[in-house]
Amino acid sequence: MEAIALVDGNNFYASCEQSINPSLRGKPLVVLSNNDGCIIARSSEARALRIKMGVPYFKVKEKLKKEKVVVLSSNYSLYGDMSRRLMNLLTKYCEQIEIYSIDEAFISINRPHDNNLYPWAREIRTSIYQKLGINITVGIGSNKLRSKLANRLAKKINTSSGIFDLEKINNEDEYLRKIKIENIWGIGYQTSKWLQSKGIKNAKELKEMNQYEIKKKLGIVGERIQLELKGYKCLPIEKVKKSKKEIRVSRSFGKPITKLEDLKQALSIYTITAAEKMRLQNLQASTVTIFTRTSHYSNSSYQKSAHKILIESTNNTIYLLKIVLELSKDIYHPDYKLAKAGVIMQDLTPHNYSQKSIINYPLKGKSERERDLIKTIDFINKRFKSEKITWGITVKKGSWKMNRNLLSGISTTNISRIPTIII
Repeated sequence: MEAIALVDGNNFYASCEQSINPSLRGKPLVVLSNNDGCIIARSSEARALRIKMGVPYFKVKEKLKKEKVVVLSSNYSLYGDMSRRLMNLLTKYCEQIEIYSIDEAFISINRPHDNNLYPWAREIRTSIYQKLGINITVGIGSNKLRSKLANRLAKKINTSSGIFDLEKINNEDEYLRKIKIENIWGIGYQTSKWLQSKGIKNAKELKEMNQYEIKKKLGIVGERIQLELKGYKCLPIEKVKKSKKEIRVSRSFGKPITKLEDLKQALSIYTITAAEKMRLQNLQASTVTIFTRTSHYSNSSYQKSAHKILIESTNNTIYLLKIVLELSKDIYHPDYKLAKAGVIMQDLTPHNYSQKSIINYPLKGKSERERDLIKTIDFINKRFKSEKITWGITVKKGSWKMNRNLLSGISTTNISRIPTIII
């Protein structure tokens, strides 16, 4: 019999920092969002101090200092690399894997003759901790939703040791009562309010609710949630990752900007990143959109976007930069302090499908040279794990760049920043 397990990295960002710097283990630690804005991750020690998620850093800065909490800027290159290592290790322990997020994966596994998957789950937890220094939680169920619930119970129940199999218990309803309605996968804020108004407060009550009333109000999604609560498998493991519809790269500035030159530089950096992501996923864009805005807390509000539909889809950085630099003039306004900007590559299609234009058909030799140039740049940057080769507009240091004043400075992808052990 096949089971579905949800494997989740505990306090993932904080755990990555503690893994690469063992001196942080056992200490309260929080990780901040872009521009050192809000708390987006907490170690278990920080959770014990009742430090809340999402709270702005400036509001709790003194409290964190008083409680001797370690505060770090987000290090996404580290977290991304640790995520890849985690997922690669998981593939050795399952039949199929679906990467759900940076720290979560659904995996399918056939149950042994005694149906007991606890030894298998313990082996995974031990292997991941030995090789990555990260604790994981394993929730096991007959489908995706029940494995999600099991994962939550594994974290909630102190005696679970990070593993919970929802199909190996006798008093299932007792445990389903522990899952509040707003914590069920697929139940949003408005839906949970409607269900609560009907007296439905937990997973057990939702499982037993009148199915026709659910379908009438919530449609096929609500019906699917109830069926999976009852043990039916409605959502299969997705072996092939769905192609993205758009790629967005946006950042808040470290300091507000008022110069067109700074806006162009920021948008150029975002465009280069977006183009690299498209090529990495074998995609190309048919529409390019850029936008900027002032701070939400600014007295004078301003936001504007501009877009261009391309005659021919592309992921060519050279061509995309020309478009973005031209469009930037349309969204710039000298009378406002701009706090954020971004680039969106839209109407994405596979790169192997290319509809050529007879109106704007490029010279064959020029097109091939540009493609070879960009391919070489991607190869060099990937090999050396940093922007060894880039476009001149990005080189000048700008005061607008994102604040990362508390970055750990440790990396698993840059050999010059890997910790040194002195014996």
